[in-house]
Amino acid sequence: MIEVPSGRYIVEFLATRPEFVGVGKATAVRLWERFGQNLYAILGDGDIDRLSELLDRNQAAIVIEAWRNQQALADCVVFFDEHGIEIGISRKAIDFWGIEAVQKMRDNPYRLLTVCTWPQVDRVATALGIRNDDPRRLVAAVESVLYDRLDRKHTWCDGSLMRGLVAKRLGTAVEHASAAVELAVADGAAIPIEGGFQPAGAAYMERFIEARIRGHLRKLSDRDLFLDGIRTEDVASFLAGLGPSASLTVEQQKAVEMVMQNPFSLLIGGAGVGKTTTLRAINAAAKHFGMNVYQLAIAGRAAGRIAEATQQPAQTVASWLKGLSDGRIELGRHTLVVVDEASMLDLPTLYRILFYLPTEARCLLVGDTAQLPPIGFGLTLHSLVLDERIAKAVLTQIFRASKASGIPQVSLSIRNGHVPELLAYQNGSLGCSFMECSEAGIIGSIEDIVQDLRHEEVQIVASVYAGTAGIDTINAYFHDLRKRAGLNSMHGFAEGDPCIWTVNDYDRHLWNGSMGTVAAFDGDSVVTMFDGKCHRVGPSEIQKLSLAYCISVHKAQGSQFKNVVLPVLPTANMDRAMIYTAVTRATDRIILVGSKAGFSQGIQRYPRSLRREVALMLRSADTADCAV
Repeated sequence: MIEVPSGRYIVEFLATRPEFVGVGKATAVRLWERFGQNLYAILGDGDIDRLSELLDRNQAAIVIEAWRNQQALADCVVFFDEHGIEIGISRKAIDFWGIEAVQKMRDNPYRLLTVCTWPQVDRVATALGIRNDDPRRLVAAVESVLYDRLDRKHTWCDGSLMRGLVAKRLGTAVEHASAAVELAVADGAAIPIEGGFQPAGAAYMERFIEARIRGHLRKLSDRDLFLDGIRTEDVASFLAGLGPSASLTVEQQKAVEMVMQNPFSLLIGGAGVGKTTTLRAINAAAKHFGMNVYQLAIAGRAAGRIAEATQQPAQTVASWLKGLSDGRIELGRHTLVVVDEASMLDLPTLYRILFYLPTEARCLLVGDTAQLPPIGFGLTLHSLVLDERIAKAVLTQIFRASKASGIPQVSLSIRNGHVPELLAYQNGSLGCSFMECSEAGIIGSIEDIVQDLRHEEVQIVASVYAGTAGIDTINAYFHDLRKRAGLNSMHGFAEGDPCIWTVNDYDRHLWNGSMGTVAAFDGDSVVTMFDGKCHRVGPSEIQKLSLAYCISVHKAQGSQFKNVVLPVLPTANMDRAMIYTAVTRATDRIILVGSKAGFSQGIQRYPRSLRREVALMLRSADTADCAV
């Protein structure tokens, strides 16, 4: 039995439920101290006389009546208290199952693994008398290992590793763990594939994506039916009609032709290779051939950049999916969905996009596989680009206009794992430069750079939140400069602070990653400006807002800034993908500050985030028998 402070459950229940009028924390504690375990019987029996020893008689009657009306939840409180179940877990169980919480916990407490850790749930199961060899426990151990792997972004686990992890979790031999894995497979909790296993949800999403893509590939054999007979000569004729102003390279022309003739395709390329120019031509061609085009990006800033560059509407993936689920957007067969910065697509997001996309519609993923993979679990673009059956165009030619800053050439070196020679930072110089200093001197050096470029847009991006040169420290430092300058401040923000919205807010039309500025304060609200629109953020929503002098490289992904500053530390996550993604956020200047050794070691270190183990497109076509 787990030992917890007796009475915590009923004290919290009485003090927090609005039905118990006039009973706050202090009164609830006094009731418990006076009656102890007898309080349950007093309330259950409706003993107003006993309760009136502490409460006014009318209030005692109200409390008794409320207990009766909340009997199902009250029974949960009694059950959890009797079994010594942690109060945090009991709260989650009630939130999850409501009045059925007790029955669900009795049936199988391991269902709570979706919201609790294995040690927490296993202790609850022990308190409820579940034996170590109970099949429910064995299956749950396998599930918890798969969930832990999912938390580390993996959607697949090698069979040998899986059995070892399960054995460790159960504290048993590997052969016994094998039996647990077999039980989990029979129960549908673990899905076997290619010598390994997947959690059911991730397996379903990956199989769905595979089925949709393979369905598109099969339909290519009937081009006239599916693709409305768009021939190579039709595309060539259209491109010729664009005239010399379009000035498309052969690579770009082939990319346009690919999209017009394939229901699912990929457009891959690094910085400065003309992906945006190609997208403009793809938009024009799609409209010429009668398609409705939806341009999407994960980040709101990226969607705005695409819209401006192509002169065609664009929106965030989140807002587009919301429009589809609400019925405000209806897709027809003559649809082309273009997703830019597709390296940011995690497995659930790509699944949702393809779920809503009609089977006759086209989809183009545009991105750079050398950038950081998605924050969420899985690998999508990075996996799909390896499948030779999927149509793809790779742009490699760096354009003269992009060469001026030198950023594309430097980023290409980094992309290929080569350490570029960077000039020392000098005020006013364009392109890539380095300011070498100790970790303790990074913030001071960044302040000097910001002062040098005070009349221009400067965005600091970093790889870690904690530490002397982490995101939190940098934001606090620059925020404090404003406070010391006498600017008004409230709720951790000062006038003029750059800020970032951290959730998708459909009512405000603000998305996770939307960037703005603190303009003023109104009462207890922070007045912010996002894209020219005023938003008042009150105390109840202030947690959705963060300082943005410095943001994570992940948050910056999909956006571009005139000047970018990157603190360089010799940390494990300062790898090639992290540095490359940061460098390619800049259009005019990228200034690296800190450790040259960390810079060199990071570029030579293969991105650990690309070592994710997934099963997307892992199976050969002849074994991919999945129905959707």
